[in-house]
Amino acid sequence: MRKDLGFSLMEIMVALLIISVISAAGSTIILRSVNGREILAQATERVETYASLHARIRDDLAQWVPREAESRPVIDPKVRFLGGGVGDSSMLFAFVRDGWTNPGLKDNRSGLIAVRYSFQRGQLIRTLQPLADPLYNADGIEEVLLDDVDDVRVEFRAGDQWLPQWQSLDASETAAPIAVRLTVFLKSTETFTWLFLTPVGDLT
Repeated sequence: MRKDLGFSLMEIMVALLIISVISAAGSTIILRSVNGREILAQATERVETYASLHARIRDDLAQWVPREAESRPVIDPKVRFLGGGVGDSSMLFAFVRDGWTNPGLKDNRSGLIAVRYSFQRGQLIRTLQPLADPLYNADGIEEVLLDDVDDVRVEFRAGDQWLPQWQSLDASETAAPIAVRLTVFLKSTETFTWLFLTPVGDLT
């Protein structure tokens, strides 16, 4: 009867080779899964940021009211809608909007507020003034909506053409553009263009 001498060296080496190959394949799959999850999380966060930014600008422009105001007291002209770097190359657009709630009328103010969008230091900034007519040297509430921005271009629809600037000097109800087109160039080479209707556009 033959004695069982166990596995030969060759058999053990073949087994180790097979185990190594399986382990390497498993590690690769796990690493790819982790990387894919991280990429998906980053993409989701980016989409949520863009969606939030789009909603903020859309809601502001949708609640524009035809009321004259100075975006910056004593500096900007008193108009119903100002846009495209008039008097300030960093300014995108500024106007008065409605819709700021005042539950129980606790504050001595109306529901009108002044908003101003600008592009400064690689950032897209929204400045809020709690009063439609901000006081001289009053500091607005600044909110950085997007950073890592390379450039921003804004255009304003009037009739059948797009204008690079807007300054409403008349007192008509159509003192704002029909629509605003905003193109954002990110430092990551991404570019996106958004189109926003104003209440004037809704009426035409």
